[in-house]
Amino acid sequence: MRLRTLLCLILTVPLSVLRNDVYAQEMWGAASSNFAGHSGLALNPASIADAPYRWEVHFLSFDASLLNNYMYLQSKSKLIRKSLMGESLEEDRVTDRYTRRPDKFGYASASLNYPSFIWSGKKLSLAFHLSTRFEFSASNIPFHFAKYMKEGFDYDPQQRTSYSTDRARAGLLNWHEAGFTIAGVLYDVPETYWTGGLTLNYNYGLNGLFMKLDELDYSVPFDSLLIVNDISAEYGHALPENGTKGPDGAFDKRGGGYSLTGGVQFFRNRNMSYYDPCKYKPGDKPYDYRLGFSLIDVGYLKFTKGTRTFRFTDESADWYGIDTVKLGSLTNLDSTLSKEFLNSYFASRDGRSMFVYLPAAISVQYDYALNGHWFLNFTAIQRLPLGAYGLRRANQLSLTPRYESRRFECALPLSFYELFRPRVGLALRWGILTIGTDMISPLVGITDAYGADFYFGISLKNFSGCDGSGWRMKRRPSIEKCNTPK
Repeated sequence: MRLRTLLCLILTVPLSVLRNDVYAQEMWGAASSNFAGHSGLALNPASIADAPYRWEVHFLSFDASLLNNYMYLQSKSKLIRKSLMGESLEEDRVTDRYTRRPDKFGYASASLNYPSFIWSGKKLSLAFHLSTRFEFSASNIPFHFAKYMKEGFDYDPQQRTSYSTDRARAGLLNWHEAGFTIAGVLYDVPETYWTGGLTLNYNYGLNGLFMKLDELDYSVPFDSLLIVNDISAEYGHALPENGTKGPDGAFDKRGGGYSLTGGVQFFRNRNMSYYDPCKYKPGDKPYDYRLGFSLIDVGYLKFTKGTRTFRFTDESADWYGIDTVKLGSLTNLDSTLSKEFLNSYFASRDGRSMFVYLPAAISVQYDYALNGHWFLNFTAIQRLPLGAYGLRRANQLSLTPRYESRRFECALPLSFYELFRPRVGLALRWGILTIGTDMISPLVGITDAYGADFYFGISLKNFSGCDGSGWRMKRRPSIEKCNTPK
């Protein structure tokens, strides 16, 4: 394994992933719906309080997302057609955005959500969920460093030039999450109706990595020489050694931690009949507008098993043969870096545990009801850095028009990540199945694609009858029958 490949793994994983043709946890097309259920828990747990369904059994869902502002797939590359035909994509169709500004970033996430359950009562609602999550972020990566990661140190136009950078950050977390949600009605006057919810999670830590680069001054005079005039950096990892099984397997516990997500929702002129199957009439408007506030993923993971951390403070080195360095493992990477900069294989080792924060954020959600079926949603997410050793969430804005009913829903989200290029998506819900993407351009090839995004979910909701029992998935009880005296 070449050294630059490992450095690329630490700093720019999303760029490498996209380069090899392979990011929406928020799922804008599904999360803001009145029937979001499990899909809305991660954005605001207050959404399950006194919902227009009595309970939901969530069977399985998955979402994966990748976004960066450096590597991209050129438009009209016919990726889908070539993949279905078994044809390979031309290498020159994947290229880089080689600009000095802005600094390069990459965000990736994936979540596999197992069977879970939601009970939504008039006053109190409860939920339980299990999932396996993956999160990655890389930020403030300078253009010259990203270029060397892509082309190697033999990229002649950048040689014999001094470069410097600071504040570069990267992190990776992989964990199992078990969460319990409690939500309820806080104030039930229809004109000013409030709900609130809180999710508490236990995090079973699997894999982790962080990199904190405070200063780097370097130059590459020619292919085989890297001159580092000054470097101050820290990094650590809790990862499988060489991909082996057993005690160093990818799914072994290496740490643990806790996290929470909490929120409130305010409804203006909430129509109680919309949430009552006996009083509901087709086309009923649920509210004038709904306004939500939430804190997301406020928590941490502490890794203690198979964990190593390393520190370099104002070090320098003339590294000859950098282009031919081959490493067989993370242990070799650690010792090689320590040897080159500190003249000792173990001098850079700083500890055997690490504390990494989750990608926390604050969010505001505004949902305007045009009528009983058409809605317009605006949501903003602002990252909330909890410390230097933590993942960063992408700042996001979304505007989502949608049509919804109990059995069918269609949404067309328009979103911005880090105010970088608008993304248009499409989401559909029919019966028990939800499927969608927040970035449709890689599928249709109309524009250059700086990422990819896909999600689906399978869940069953129960709309209780007038007496609080019975399934009404296909037919709602009539108003006359509900009001007929016994």
